[in-house]
Order: sequence, then structure tokens, then C-alpha cells
Amino acid sequence: MPRSKSEAEALERLRERLEATQQAAQALAEEARAAAGGSDRPPPMGWDVPGRADDANDELAALVSLLGTLREVLPPELRAQLAELVRALLVFVRAALDFAIGQLELAAQPGAEPEVEDIPIA
Repeated sequence: MPRSKSEAEALERLRERLEATQQAAQALAEEARAAAGGSDRPPPMGWDVPGRADDANDELAALVSLLGTLREVLPPELRAQLAELVRALLVFVRAALDFAIGQLELAAQPGAEPEVEDIPIA
């Protein structure tokens, strides 16, 4: 239980931010799901992922550390919301991986010709 009014306010702001993040993640997952059902074409900027793998590993380690710290500090109801948010994030990552694997499987089918698009050079 919060010890002071400022702690209660800080927890309420954190709760609101978690709810907003969860809603944004759900909207993003729905958008990706709708896009996956549409076209087999790559996105306009291609499949390139900016950054290096080492940076991603460092960020993931920092995120896991942050979640561990929050788990110790947060009240149980906020911990439950955080756990649900992490679960939704993992479901989204799984959907993105499933989509990417599906695209690779389609490209690897024998007799499947890649889609070619003329790019005008100005």
C-alpha cells in the first residue's frame, strides 16, 4: 500500500501509462494481423531492421532487469496489469514471427516466382 499521497499519485500515473501501452500494443497487433491477411508484398521500407543484434540484446537485458525491479516494488493489482501487458507483447512477437515464417515458407515453395516490381530511376 502506498505510504503517501505522492506515492499513490505516482502509482496511479504508472497504472494509466501501463493501460495506455497495453491498448497501443493491442491496436498494433490488430493492425499487423489485418495487414498479414491482406497482401504478400513487403512493406514500403522493406524487411530491413535497423540497429545491431548486440543493441537488441542489451535492450532486452535492460527490459528484463526493469521488469524484475518493478515486480518487487509494485502492488499486486498493478503487477497483474504489467503481467498482462507482457503477455500481450509476447503474443504480438509470436504473431510477427509466425507471419515472417509464413512469408519465408511461401518464398521457398518450388515453382513460386518472386514478385518483381519495376522501380523508375529518375
